[in-house]
Amino acid sequence: MGRFTNNIKKKETMANNTGSQINAQSSLKFTLEWAKTRNKSLSLKDTVAITNVIMDFVENGYSKQIGERLENIDNYLDETY
Repeated sequence: MGRFTNNIKKKETMANNTGSQINAQSSLKFTLEWAKTRNKSLSLKDTVAITNVIMDFVENGYSKQIGERLENIDNYLDETY
């Protein structure tokens, strides 16, 4: 019985990984396109950081904390680039 249970868990993990991969790819694409519309040439570090915030938004939805993080990103980018 344990062998079958392990296979079910593996399939669930694979499905979660696929969802996470799609989220990561879509969020990265969004970040790059968004930066382009703002005429910003982001560093790799900033691209990854912004992508992580967008991924968090996609996974968990909008919250006050996400709003604050997005506002901080806008302010940082305006000051840095």
